[in-house]
Amino acid sequence: MNFTDKSIKALKAQDKRYVLTESGNYGEGRLQIRVSESGAKTFRVQYHINGKRKVIGLGTYPIVDLKKARGKHAEISALLSDDIDPQEHRLETQKTDFASSAKRTMLEMLDEFNVFISTRWAESTISRTDKLIKRNITPFIATDLMPDEFTIDMARDIIYRVYNRGAKEQSRLVRSTLMSILKFAIDFDNSPEQYKKPNLYDIKTNFIRDINFETPKNKGERWLNEAELKKVWNADDLPYYTQQYIKLALLLGGQRVNEVYGSYVSDFDIENKTFTIPANRIKVKQRGDHIVPLCETVIPIIQELMQHSGKAGQMFPHRDNPTATAHVSTIRMAILRWCGKNDVPNFNPRDLRRTCKTLMGKAGIDKINRDILQQHNKFDVSSVHYDRYDYMKEKQVSIKTWESFILDLTII
Repeated sequence: MNFTDKSIKALKAQDKRYVLTESGNYGEGRLQIRVSESGAKTFRVQYHINGKRKVIGLGTYPIVDLKKARGKHAEISALLSDDIDPQEHRLETQKTDFASSAKRTMLEMLDEFNVFISTRWAESTISRTDKLIKRNITPFIATDLMPDEFTIDMARDIIYRVYNRGAKEQSRLVRSTLMSILKFAIDFDNSPEQYKKPNLYDIKTNFIRDINFETPKNKGERWLNEAELKKVWNADDLPYYTQQYIKLALLLGGQRVNEVYGSYVSDFDIENKTFTIPANRIKVKQRGDHIVPLCETVIPIIQELMQHSGKAGQMFPHRDNPTATAHVSTIRMAILRWCGKNDVPNFNPRDLRRTCKTLMGKAGIDKINRDILQQHNKFDVSSVHYDRYDYMKEKQVSIKTWESFILDLTII
């Protein structure tokens, strides 16, 4: 018999399910329709391969109508003519389709990298990395590019585009960021959670490390000697916020720039004489909050800054945006201009941290306690979380010793 829509619609349920087979060539598979006890009608093809009889389903009528069923039957017949088992071919196709649907594009991988670092990196580093990716990487990635299609030559084009415009230090950061992105993708696909699951990114090697070039790195050797520190402390030609920041950063023992410059009124507890740097502003978030004791000299500076705080409570408010913190480039440029006018070798806000670390040694604070105060103790390497009140007595002694040294040095 040959099926028609009319004959299929006329089929009725019986006490037991039954199968009707359409006439056709034995070697091409034969179209069938099975009618269940409930009256459901399912298309299928019965075929023989390697001496075995098999059946493969095509779908339920009328979701799959007769025309679609014949089309699927024709595809199965073509596979059988090439000695391909339709069942095995379907399984392989489903695996491929599943893997393909699970895979991410290169742009999606960049977005997911940003999500990954959002709970692991310091806020300032996240912001800087996000801007770097948006400016130097994303615009040069095709929307349909898959991660496993991203090549070393593509990476070189991205890096050298930055390098050739003269931004050599930034090109090094682009290379470093690309290396971190590929490491994230490789680590994710090889994580225990992804075991026996299709790869999302399918990157096999971190070939970015094979891209090498010399760039002028910041060696991090600049620190202010005692004469320079005294001069900048007593400068009357520095902008208000710049000088207040310099004094605050020094008296807090040289905490990282964005930990101080991005601080809020709520971070300072005048009554208990503490400055709390929350985990979201710390370089290694897993370590948790970091508490710095306040000396007597720094309290009036903090109180004065509180009176000029921004709408959102930021200690160094943006001039044009009442809820934002001013950009660190504001104080960096002000310091450079001051250095030029006063015949002082250039330094930047980050060098104040190194200045504290160096001169604290001269003040009599041993290296262990300097490291503890600046979050460089032994736990920093492994990012182990520790109680934020650990070493509080040691930090209080260090701050008091450091305060005495600064006052002895700077008082005219």
